[in-house]
Amino acid sequence: MPISTEPTAHDDGGIFQHSGSSSAFPALEHFRVQNVPPAAYYVPDFITEEEEAYLLRKVEESPQPKWKRVGSGRRLQYWGGTMSKNGVLLPEPLPDFLTAFPDIIQRIESFLGAASSGKSEGKGKERALDANQVLVNEYEPGQGISPHEDGPAFRPLVATLSLGSHTVLDIHHYLSTTAPSPPMVTSMPSPSDDPANEGRPIAAIPLAHLLLLPRSLLILSSSLYTSHLHAIAPRTKDIVRSKEANSDDEVVISNADLLCDAFIADRLRENGSWEKERGVRTSLTFRHAEKVLKGGAFSMALGALRRT
Repeated sequence: MPISTEPTAHDDGGIFQHSGSSSAFPALEHFRVQNVPPAAYYVPDFITEEEEAYLLRKVEESPQPKWKRVGSGRRLQYWGGTMSKNGVLLPEPLPDFLTAFPDIIQRIESFLGAASSGKSEGKGKERALDANQVLVNEYEPGQGISPHEDGPAFRPLVATLSLGSHTVLDIHHYLSTTAPSPPMVTSMPSPSDDPANEGRPIAAIPLAHLLLLPRSLLILSSSLYTSHLHAIAPRTKDIVRSKEANSDDEVVISNADLLCDAFIADRLRENGSWEKERGVRTSLTFRHAEKVLKGGAFSMALGALRRT
């Protein structure tokens, strides 16, 4: 059952709905992924299957010029505008399917506000996403993305909605030049928007793995966003475990207790592992560019909307 911020609440074994009172809504800490740097939050079934199908259809109906293809073959598009070389958002109107029905942007904002209400951690701007750009990535089976940061141009709070298929997100860290590091083969990150991290070697062995199921919402914030990297290995099939892996083809996931999927839970308990072929996955990453080009019809319309 999807997360809702409407006043129709109950607790059905881990998936929660909001009762209309912030005190009845589970704290954001309920969704926090344990044993990873601060902070990652995994929210299962954030939207319904019908909403997922609608969003996928609207993305596919996007004008073809919106799509860009990168070297790996992966397709992407930007909604809300593109970034200049100086890290300034050149704003464009967001599409209705993000701001009207099913109004995913407002739902994420409402969720963060309700889940963080009354908590000393996460008050104010730190828990306000205020998304003004949405990055759409389409991954065919076997496609991935190398370790990278989104860079300092964005607020250190991002939310990613997974559609169509699962994937495994890898969390990486930079190798320290001052503290001892375990013997690892190093690799170089993808080009970064942060000059301070350009060319820094990263550990080839991921720090953690997260299983992202369709319709789930992943929130990254704080140092996990600012000083770590994330990646998706180019695989056609994933084999995950909740405990120690037995082969190089398997990974241990850190969010097994948050999946709220009875079938996967049974497989992990009975067989020790769960495996599945990847399908086509589309991700929507909601983020806030700190610098926005002022002026223009869209900026004025947005300002008027926020004053109403």
